[in-house]
Amino acid sequence: MVQTVIIVGAGWAGLPLAHKLLKYTLPKAKDGLKVILISPNSHFYWNVAATRGVIPGAIPDEQLFLPIEHGFSRYSAENFEFVLGKVERLEPERNIVEVAKTDKTQCALSYDQLVIATGSQIRSNLPFKSVGTHQETLAALHSLQKQIGLAKSIVVAGAGPTGVETAGEMAAAYGQEKDITLIIGAERVLQASNVLPSVSQVVEKDLQKLSVKLLHNTQVKHVQTAKQGKQDVTAQTTLTLSNGSTLVADLYLPLFGVQVNTSFVPANLLDSQGNMILDKTMRATGAKNIWGIGDVGNVEVKEYKPSGKPMVFITMGKKYATGQIGEWKLWGMLVAYVKGRKLFTDTAPGYVAGKNLRHASM
Repeated sequence: MVQTVIIVGAGWAGLPLAHKLLKYTLPKAKDGLKVILISPNSHFYWNVAATRGVIPGAIPDEQLFLPIEHGFSRYSAENFEFVLGKVERLEPERNIVEVAKTDKTQCALSYDQLVIATGSQIRSNLPFKSVGTHQETLAALHSLQKQIGLAKSIVVAGAGPTGVETAGEMAAAYGQEKDITLIIGAERVLQASNVLPSVSQVVEKDLQKLSVKLLHNTQVKHVQTAKQGKQDVTAQTTLTLSNGSTLVADLYLPLFGVQVNTSFVPANLLDSQGNMILDKTMRATGAKNIWGIGDVGNVEVKEYKPSGKPMVFITMGKKYATGQIGEWKLWGMLVAYVKGRKLFTDTAPGYVAGKNLRHASM
């Protein structure tokens, strides 16, 4: 009997898994295999380039968003189905997921194996990750681009890779045109990413060269935004900081904290933070045929580790960059050449089409 694998989510974890199952596992499946990929997005968001993509005119939409279904056109309908919609309910006891399709219809799909790869979103719901359907994410990105273009002063809160790169990209693009401030909750940038202190030092020096103002050991305690009558026009925001001071900016970008997309998963499969509770094989605890990959897993206790070496590549515009592999700090010019020039957008079509699959076969 044909085995049906449903993958919920067509992002960085779900999409390559679907390709690998069809490319490597299907030829070995004696009873046959059907892969059903479910996503509310018709397009794959190459959000590794979003930190530059939020700048108006920096990267064309067609390089940031690539159609998903076209990449699977070489597989027959017997082996692959793409369902455009959002899973609203999971019934493990019946091996069924209920889907609200984007065409406003509902359907129930049965599975033999279920893989949940719905990822996460930034708590502020800014479009550095998908915020809904392709159309909704595209509209949110265009709105943010317009706000960034209009703003004269911008405050970025959060000194992880996204916050650092966003501040650096805007400073590299606009120079002295805009007043850009980065609020750092710790003693140094990227501290939560466990990078070498020397890497943090290089990043901070480069940001200062780009005229980004750095506020260390500081958190935003209160946000008050003035209302504007016209949509997308920047509204001045007053920030009350942990040191007792205030900042007034045309645009505030809180780029810290993520929320996993697991609202449809039964509570007994989740921890208190909404993460799936996984064992060392990435199987959901308490279920025989449900798996979690990517951001949805309870990474705090998960034993599975694809790599024991930290890998970080930071770019701030096309010129300034640094990185780390294991305990080695990388040359800035190397990272700038490999990542900073195009943010891998030139590899995106092959990745989405399953031609440039990373990691080993299955």
